[in-house]
Amino acid sequence: MTSDSADVVIIGAGPYGLSVASHLADRGIGYRLFGTPMHTWRHHMPEGMWLRSEGFASNLSDPHDAFSLARFCGDHGYDVGGWGVPVPLEVYCEYGEWFVEQTKVCVEDTHVLQLSRAGRGFVLDLADGDSVAARQVVVAVGLTHFRHVPAALTGLPSELCAHSSSVRGGIGTSGVAGEQLQPSTFAGREVVVIGAGQSALENAALMHEHGAHVRVVARGGSVTWNPLPHPLDRPTWQQLRRPVGGLCTGMRCWMAEHGPLAFHALPNRTRLHLATSSFGPSGAWWLRDRIEGKVQILYGHETRSARVEGSQVSLELAVDGERREIRADQVISATGYRVDLDRIPFLDADLRASLRSEGAFPALTRHFEASVPNLYFVGAAAAASFGPVARFVLGARFTARTVTRQLAARSRRTHATPAARPPTTRSDSLRTS
Repeated sequence: MTSDSADVVIIGAGPYGLSVASHLADRGIGYRLFGTPMHTWRHHMPEGMWLRSEGFASNLSDPHDAFSLARFCGDHGYDVGGWGVPVPLEVYCEYGEWFVEQTKVCVEDTHVLQLSRAGRGFVLDLADGDSVAARQVVVAVGLTHFRHVPAALTGLPSELCAHSSSVRGGIGTSGVAGEQLQPSTFAGREVVVIGAGQSALENAALMHEHGAHVRVVARGGSVTWNPLPHPLDRPTWQQLRRPVGGLCTGMRCWMAEHGPLAFHALPNRTRLHLATSSFGPSGAWWLRDRIEGKVQILYGHETRSARVEGSQVSLELAVDGERREIRADQVISATGYRVDLDRIPFLDADLRASLRSEGAFPALTRHFEASVPNLYFVGAAAAASFGPVARFVLGARFTARTVTRQLAARSRRTHATPAARPPTTRSDSLRTS
């Protein structure tokens, strides 16, 4: 039995969910937003982390572009977020809290156990025991459900092998009961990090700086380092030749940022290929000096198998056709995320069977609507439809504006816009430390 209903329900309170909610509120469209604000940022990223993206590319979106990261930093005396000044994780989480307060977004700190179809709408069963009927649903779950661990590592116990999203605390242990994984956890230990992207390199740097002996295993022959972006006050001819984008500098980056609808018009096979191959593993420019000459990187090594030997992990690696074995006290699988509809746990089996897919991604219209009417997917799950910009916070502005226009049009046709119900209690997760 449902206790309430809503015109729109948003599942997930990360940058995309909060941005969509702020746009809906501005239009007077009733919504309910379920999730812990900025949960992935607070609980699945390493302590001491800096944002890979530049500050100007990391804004949550409100309808009037009034509550940017730059404004927050200026109002609170933080000298970060400008050109060449990375943003610390704790500042960004504080910005998320400030955004919620300024936009008056209503967040209910509970999670969805099941999403099912009910007639032309949906029913959501919540962890707090409540059930809610909704006409339209926006799935904004981010990356949490899509952690990828290579098959060679899946047989290892969790206390010896963890995904990089476990480092900070919340879902893993370090072998000591109740102890959260943080970079300082690994002091004095042998650690192997699998991967060569930002997560792998930054975790390696942080662990090294906390006294761990770290080796990075990279399949490629080198690390790709993103350069420091050029300032916007360059000569006009340089800006036209290599425009500055929020993802990087150059025409390809500019097109990915400004052409999501053009991307959507590409053939399905092309879109899927670009979504899974563009903007591959790389490290931020400010991280390079913390890695080179300090952390050993085993280039051209591929992990073939892993087994437990005593209290350690023995990794079998392949390099130039030869076999090599190394040991570690801890393995960190910094191997990224792979979107897969089947890994979203709250999708009812009948609903999942009704969703048309492109690869493992949901097939979406130009308005982010899935093949099931009135169901929308935003964020990384939309990357095969709108391009790599959907994998970054930078895509929140285009997404929120596009989805809100469609939701508003549908709401006008139903002539029903109930007010958003505020949470009964304010989540502790919104308090800054």
